Amino acid sequence: MKQVQITVPYEKTEAVLDFIVDTLGVSNVTKLSTDNAHLLHFRSTDDQVSETIEKLKSRGVGVEYGYIDILDLSASLPREVEEVQDTRIQRDATLAVEEIYENVKKQSSLSFDFIAFSILAAAMAGFGLIQNNITVIVASMLLSPLIGPMLGVALGYVVRDKALFFKGTRNELISLGLSFAVGIVMALALPILYPGPPGDFVLGVQNNFNNIPIILTEITRRAGFSPIDIGVAIFSGAAVAVSVTKGDMSSLVGVAISAALMPPAVNAALMMMLGAIYVNISLIEIGIGSLLLLGMNIILIDLAAIVMFRIKKLTPLADRSATWTAVTQFTKTRSESLYHTPRPERAEATFTPAPTTEVGAEEVESVDPEVEKPKKKKKKRPDDKES
Repeated sequence: MKQVQITVPYEKTEAVLDFIVDTLGVSNVTKLSTDNAHLLHFRSTDDQVSETIEKLKSRGVGVEYGYIDILDLSASLPREVEEVQDTRIQRDATLAVEEIYENVKKQSSLSFDFIAFSILAAAMAGFGLIQNNITVIVASMLLSPLIGPMLGVALGYVVRDKALFFKGTRNELISLGLSFAVGIVMALALPILYPGPPGDFVLGVQNNFNNIPIILTEITRRAGFSPIDIGVAIFSGAAVAVSVTKGDMSSLVGVAISAALMPPAVNAALMMMLGAIYVNISLIEIGIGSLLLLGMNIILIDLAAIVMFRIKKLTPLADRSATWTAVTQFTKTRSESLYHTPRPERAEATFTPAPTTEVGAEEVESVDPEVEKPKKKKKKRPDDKES
């Protein structure tokens, strides 16, 4: 359940209220008066709020004038009688596009936590790859923040927000750059991390890569992509788009595991660096294959998310036009009595300036010419005799 709060100027209240009641069919509207605007409150179900907001924006509310605020309601008393559900399958987004935008924008923002999770996830992915430990690799998938910037890229394209699109692209490249750096550092530190001789590790990876039908390790299974990997990327991108539009952010955990992005990134840098150090072509081929797998995942996930956003009918954000006016810019007219009670007329106050005194002068003059000037008193001298 959502609560929609609309702040409109006095001059627009009647038109907006009639539209909400007559056209939208909302019956639980509450109107509050403030000094410079009216507040209209009403409740709306989650599956109807998006359509309601779009219709309000089409009439200029929140675009040409006023504000629209959407608030979450955990519970509402008394409980309303449940209406008969429509048999038609609703494919519109559960959340309004503005709510989805704010959630994705928060996830794709660059912060200390974003950088820290990128480094920590890359380090855990490297440890899992070297130890061939799937549990540690899955933990790195859960820590990876790469899915946030990818959502920013897809949603920014759909709602035509260049700032969000470039912000998601930039932060995604930053996270990938950090993961590549961690992979290079772990390749250089392999003599310390690997319990045996590094040459044995390199030889084992090479032999396993050249004999793929025998066994696949966590490193060699990321040496390229197959039709199965393509299908996983496509369905993962569609799933992450659906989870965002319905407000279920917990579903991103499953998507993060299925569309693994951090392990291929670390594996690419790790293998290509080891191949360069030990002059091993097989390791370089594994690194190139992992890089191709990473690129394929990113492209297909973004494309699938864009298609699903389109299916969910996400529209471009309504920017404030050149004529947008805040409620504080509307002036109250005393002749209008339909929207508010006019204040009674008051007599204008008159101001009479106080007399001014010039320094060093012996006379006090009044500023107002109608005020009679005070008469000068003649001082008596000691040598004057009384008459």
